Amino acid sequence: MGQNQYLIIGGSGEAGQSAIQAIRTSDPNAFIITSTTTNEPVSNANLTLFGKRAEPGLTNSILEDFEKHGRPKQIKALIYTPALGEVGFPIEESTKEQINNTLGICLDPMVSLEKEFAPELTVAYSAFYWLSHTLAFYGSMGIAKYKADLWAIENPSKRRIVRAGTFFSKSVRGISIVLQRTMKKTNHPDLLKLKNKFESSNEKFMDFFLSYAWEHEKESFQSQFGTAYRPTVREDLTRGLVKALQTKSPIVTVLGDWTWEETGMPKLPNWFQQF
Repeated sequence: MGQNQYLIIGGSGEAGQSAIQAIRTSDPNAFIITSTTTNEPVSNANLTLFGKRAEPGLTNSILEDFEKHGRPKQIKALIYTPALGEVGFPIEESTKEQINNTLGICLDPMVSLEKEFAPELTVAYSAFYWLSHTLAFYGSMGIAKYKADLWAIENPSKRRIVRAGTFFSKSVRGISIVLQRTMKKTNHPDLLKLKNKFESSNEKFMDFFLSYAWEHEKESFQSQFGTAYRPTVREDLTRGLVKALQTKSPIVTVLGDWTWEETGMPKLPNWFQQF
């Protein structure tokens, strides 16, 4: 058996680095190719493809680099990490344009790569987009995560979602910056509640935002587990991907110490169906 080849889109972020760790654990001889938007090599990868953005031309650009480096097109798994989109308002208020822009980053390039490279497995990352606090501010990102869940469940033998609790990352920092701005001019009851809580907290917004998310996660899931809740960290994402590479379930969820698998959609408000 030759060396398995893996492609990670977005290797330098928290999800990308945790994915590299997971692959090294489960397949020590793996050849890991990773893309980055920068011109800095990604640590622990065998080959970095530079200047790659999650946008319509991504597949062709990666194909060209594969040829340039003389790499075969066979891929054991494609791991897709980009998560950027319009946030800071209720998911339900997402416009068609906002949704299309977000899908153009978070989902469409992955579907195109999956079609072109036909990996044995394609893995995307998701979140608890249906909890009350997330419904209020996750914007069109919520629709992208919803569509990714549907995508995985449609073909569970070839697709996986790693759903993770809130952890500190560049994209969470981005969400918190936007949210702080929109909160100043909102009339939305859930966002007003968030604003009042923040104003009486004496915390930096990023710290406040993380503990606010963690509090909601704990409230939603603690009763199902005997061990205490703790916030999610990079190592938990690693555990999630190791599991996703081995299991037959389309969705693997990691929340702190807790891990569970799902084979269907979460229980969502009915209005999601209009998207």
